[in-house]
Amino acid sequence: MIIHTLGPNSTDSYAAAESLLKSDEDDIVAYPSFDNLLHTIESLKGEHVLFPVAFKSARREYGWKEFNYDYWDKVELVEVFQKKTKPMVLVRNHRYTEDAAMIHPATTIFMKKYLASTSEQTLINFADSKYKAWTAFCKKNLKYTIISEDVFEKEKYPEHEIQERYEPVMVWCLYKII
Repeated sequence: MIIHTLGPNSTDSYAAAESLLKSDEDDIVAYPSFDNLLHTIESLKGEHVLFPVAFKSARREYGWKEFNYDYWDKVELVEVFQKKTKPMVLVRNHRYTEDAAMIHPATTIFMKKYLASTSEQTLINFADSKYKAWTAFCKKNLKYTIISEDVFEKEKYPEHEIQERYEPVMVWCLYKII
C-alpha cells in the first residue's frame, strides 16, 4: 500500500500514515501541502491518500469536507480511525519584530482562543503545515506560532516560551483512489 499525505516526517499526517504500514512493500509519499497532493491525485489510481478531518488549505477555502464531497466519485473511504495528535505547543517569541502569528489553518481555534484570553489583536498568517509555520515564524521573527512540540528548539531559541500545550484526538480518513 502506498499512502500519500502531508509531510515531512515530523507532521501528524506522516505519523498517522506510519501507523498504517504493515509490510516492507508499504510506503509513504510526503507532500509539502495537501494542495500539492490534490494536484496529483488523478495520477494516483490504486494508491491511498490519508487526510485528517481537520484538513484546511492554507491557500484557499477548501478542507476535508470539500475534499470528501469533491472527490466522492474518485475515492473510496476504506478506513476511519482516531489517533491523538502529537503534542502541540503555542510558542511566544519575547523578542519578536512583527506582531503576527504563523500557524497551520487547522490550529486557528487554539490561536483565536488564546488571543481572546489575552485581549490581543495579533495578525494570523497561515502555512501549509505546522513545520512550515515554525520555519516561517523563526525566519520572520514573529510573535506567535503553534507547532508540534517535538519540533520546538528551546535551547536554540531561549527567547521563545511555551504559553499553552494541546493534545487533541484527531479523526483520520484513509481513502483508496479509484
